Amino acid sequence: MPRHASAARFDQGTKRVSCTEGTRTEILRRIDGWFKGENTEDDKALPVKGNAKGQIFWLDGQAGTGKSTISQTIANNFDKTDELGASFFCSRDDAECSNVNLIFPTIAYQLSTFNSTFKKHVSEAVRKDADVQYALASRQLQKLIVEPLEAVMREETFPPCIVIIDALDECKDEHAISSILSAISGFTNRVSPLKFFITSRPMPNVAQGFHDTGLMKDTSALILHSIPSDISEKDIRVYLQKRLSRIARSFSLPSSWPSEEDWRKLVEESRGLFIYAATAANFIGDRIAGNPKRQLAILMSDAHAMYNKVSPHWQLDMLYLQVLHEAFPSISGEQRTRLKTVQGTLALLFDPLDPESLDALLDLEESTVRLTLSNLHSIAIVPDAGGGPVQLIHPSFHDFIIDVDRCNDVNFVVNVQLQHTLLAEQALRVLQTLSPDMCKIEDPSLYNQEIVDLPLRIATRIPAHVQYACRHWASHLSSGGIHNTILDFLLSFCSNQLLNWLEVMSILGELEGAINALQSAHEVVKVRNIDFSARSVNRQIRFE
Repeated sequence: MPRHASAARFDQGTKRVSCTEGTRTEILRRIDGWFKGENTEDDKALPVKGNAKGQIFWLDGQAGTGKSTISQTIANNFDKTDELGASFFCSRDDAECSNVNLIFPTIAYQLSTFNSTFKKHVSEAVRKDADVQYALASRQLQKLIVEPLEAVMREETFPPCIVIIDALDECKDEHAISSILSAISGFTNRVSPLKFFITSRPMPNVAQGFHDTGLMKDTSALILHSIPSDISEKDIRVYLQKRLSRIARSFSLPSSWPSEEDWRKLVEESRGLFIYAATAANFIGDRIAGNPKRQLAILMSDAHAMYNKVSPHWQLDMLYLQVLHEAFPSISGEQRTRLKTVQGTLALLFDPLDPESLDALLDLEESTVRLTLSNLHSIAIVPDAGGGPVQLIHPSFHDFIIDVDRCNDVNFVVNVQLQHTLLAEQALRVLQTLSPDMCKIEDPSLYNQEIVDLPLRIATRIPAHVQYACRHWASHLSSGGIHNTILDFLLSFCSNQLLNWLEVMSILGELEGAINALQSAHEVVKVRNIDFSARSVNRQIRFE
């Protein structure tokens, strides 16, 4: 079977939520009608661009408008009716889920569980050419999906199903995103049982992918942030009523809270952004603050009156700043350094880590990450020990915190290059702790698949922060800078740890990634004209 990203499925991950009951009803009916090829009562209220009966439905919306929540709801609904063929939820904070090269192999894998005859044909395709899983997107689609699907249809009927690709713009390789859309455009007439539902922000590379490839002739496009305001305001009011009613009951507040004026202002300030409403509700109901009335009063204040309203994100940015200022009202220099380290790491990680692993990766004292984030539950998910990774509540916070024009408080804005430099240094520090045969296998002749308890050995003997450092040190290096400490770590790594690292990467099934990492590091060093040989002792070290 093809390699696949298991975390990209709709039923994986802790952050994914469905639409609140009673919200998004018009949009969901519109999408359901598109899949069934039926007209609905919402067609006039929610007009689409392109081909209303096309093979693809493109939901285009700004950050925070609720695209992924809609995708999750659609996936749940179609799964219940056995019409969900596959789902790939892209996520920039997960290396697999942001890998464009895994989208079609993962879809092929999930379609194999959807239809047993398809599984037979895709397995045969992989047996004939195992390398097709690593080929260009168009060839992956042809060999792993289109041709197996055609083979099935020559033998039997393949049931109509929906294939969901959510947040396509969150893939790491921006240039490859258009290749995904180009590949789909070349085969729309050969995958008739499959209907693709794709969501993205209005990014130029995505829009060009739809228009430059001619895909729009087969696409029904709905612009989420342009739907009638009365529909979005109604949905946000319903959402806030349910959230704040639960908060009122939890804190034994009267049913008259909040006031009608507060309701109106909250809905108005959300401006169609569900992430604003969700973050506001999280802030108001924060158990640590323990005072919903005061929290609501802070949001209703005029502290944002002088904020830069030219930005299309100003309302959300103002809310994020209010959350940060409330958590750190008189921030010290030590607090600022610690917060930027933790917050910047969360924003730029390639794979999520639990709080304890983050402490270890960053070389911080025990519980530093938990303490730093203790007042930021409105914008970050911090699970209990053993409960999984820390995650930002929404990608829009990442966009905010790294943009000096949006996060205009120097206490909180993150310098991307400096943060990547810090992470590269810490990852290389961790690599100095590697040792031979980390998993105590003792027999180097064994293949990974021959070690029956390999996952357990990896989990117990290669800590999560060590796995992260092995996988991603070169990615952080290529996005950051090089100073003397990093250079010393690199020299020590090449001299003493290269074989140990390759062994770990092999155990993790990441040898292809190891080759890419070495090539990337070589290019970084080459471009920046660093002479390794001048710093080595009696030998020349090369990344070649």
